[in-house]
Amino acid sequence: MAMLVQTSEAPMKAKKPVQKPRKKPQAPVAPAASFWETPGELSVDEWFELNSRDDGGRYELIDGSLTVSPAPPAQHQWIGDRLRRFLEDAAPEELMAITATGLLLDSRPGVIPDVMVVERQPIRNGAQLIDPEWVHIVVEIVSRSTTAMDRIIKPAKYAQAGIPHFWRVEMKPFRGQGSDELPVIFTYVLDENGEYQLIHRVATGATVDLTEPFKFRVDPEALSRI
Repeated sequence: MAMLVQTSEAPMKAKKPVQKPRKKPQAPVAPAASFWETPGELSVDEWFELNSRDDGGRYELIDGSLTVSPAPPAQHQWIGDRLRRFLEDAAPEELMAITATGLLLDSRPGVIPDVMVVERQPIRNGAQLIDPEWVHIVVEIVSRSTTAMDRIIKPAKYAQAGIPHFWRVEMKPFRGQGSDELPVIFTYVLDENGEYQLIHRVATGATVDLTEPFKFRVDPEALSRI
């Protein structure tokens, strides 16, 4: 038989549910304005503004994707500066070698190659950006932070733009290096199908004399000598 147990506690009264004040509907928030004047498209002036920042980074645009690379290390810059000087000394008068200058792709903001050999006259005429039609050689010096860009993505865009000569400089250990001493320079030439074909692989300790697009001795050891 169940027993009723009494306690000293007073019976609890049911509480009325607390009604929370209704939130007033908020007006929809307008999306933040794009940094670019035209969303998805970077103007030349905006590209200049990005690359004029004091953070040392390189801002490049490939197929609508903006990539930011950190400032290159000292060895990278040293090799680039020496290669530019050697190319400038060897190039004919109508050509000149330049470093870290914007290269248009499809007539729009594009990339910043490490070194280019370009026609001199457009620069004399005041051109601030380079058109692929003026470029005879484009060079990328591979960095850890830009490996895929330097080895795969950029060369594909350079080939698509019709730049006849592409060189790649490897300064750090890489797959397939074998017994080659660093740095190693790879030279490519654009074939009739619009694809780059490897012509020379030159490791430190060896040299190769080129005849195209002008006479030039590829000497990796001379580039890295400090």
